[in-house]
Amino acid sequence: MNLEKSKILSVLPLLGHPRDSKRITMLQQAGFAVEAVAFEREHHSGRLPDCPVERLVKIAHGHYLQRAIKIITVLPAIRRAIRRNHIVYTSGPDMALTALIAGLGLGRPVILEVGDIQRAQVSSGFRGRLTRLLERHTVNAIRLLVVTAPGLVDGYYRKWLKTKTPALVLENKLEEPEAGADYNEVCVRLEGTPLVDNPLRIGYFGVLRCDWSWRVLEAIALSRPSEVEIVVAGYPISPVDIPARAEKLDNVKYLGEYRSPQDLPKLYGNIDLVWACYPPPEVSDPNWRWAQSMCRSNRFYDSCFFKKPIISVVGSGDASEVERYDIGMIISDQRAEAVVDALSGISLDDLARWQENLSMIPREVYMYTTETDELKSALEGIAQKHF
Repeated sequence: MNLEKSKILSVLPLLGHPRDSKRITMLQQAGFAVEAVAFEREHHSGRLPDCPVERLVKIAHGHYLQRAIKIITVLPAIRRAIRRNHIVYTSGPDMALTALIAGLGLGRPVILEVGDIQRAQVSSGFRGRLTRLLERHTVNAIRLLVVTAPGLVDGYYRKWLKTKTPALVLENKLEEPEAGADYNEVCVRLEGTPLVDNPLRIGYFGVLRCDWSWRVLEAIALSRPSEVEIVVAGYPISPVDIPARAEKLDNVKYLGEYRSPQDLPKLYGNIDLVWACYPPPEVSDPNWRWAQSMCRSNRFYDSCFFKKPIISVVGSGDASEVERYDIGMIISDQRAEAVVDALSGISLDDLARWQENLSMIPREVYMYTTETDELKSALEGIAQKHF
């Protein structure tokens, strides 16, 4: 099949997720014509895809029965979109299963990309067993599994689900166009010296859905009003009243939602440290702790590019890299007062060492290099077998 004439349908659970839009751009750079069908949700739209999009029904987070009914109503529309494309590229197991059902009998190969592991996928109850059963069926029926971390393949899909579907790792790295030619050209630089001329500025950006993170940052702001400044930007989910609570604190700034990648240089240029902590897994939930430790956050890649040291939590996917390269602080005691004490101990020497180490990290750790060619080659092989 001629790659220049091949078309890909992207099936999205929501519109505007940066990783999904980034992948669409990568597919276009690989030579495919791409269109998308997307469900609508109340969610942060940080980056809209640059391709034709057919919007489907609006679905809510959770409410699984209601969501399933709504998905069933749009199966004919998805089937029509599948029919006019050659390959179906889905985001998340539920979208892959939806595409497999909608495309029954059409013979279109389905690709599944997975960004992380959710609690339901590793739980020991009935819901977890049912989720894994459906996912095993789905992954065995697709032609390529794309994941954002090697551990997702080896730890979950091979050992837990016992699947043998070919897999490709595409981390959440930065693209050349979004990163620019050189760090010095795109990143705003702070005037003065943190801890001397200015407060230590900690940035918390993205989908703001971690109650624990907000409680800790609020405690830091309250305990060190003249020494620390918290800069928050993104879509508040938990707690939802972050903007109102930030207004009550003189040293906390909530900047609202932002566009990715356009606004990243200004955001990261105006901070000293990146807050990249997520909810600490419950001690009684070792499976969830294991799953969380396999993935790196977008903030990790951003901090590497913008040369901003990162604050991570022990046991996370970021923490292993922070320790390996010595590019920030790892929080081990997750009590708010302990975190405040730990941050109080950061020195100018620490910041200088972390930034120096960031400057020496190989570019391929956080930037795409050969990934587009790897994806192109994998999809060409699939296309040649089916058409």
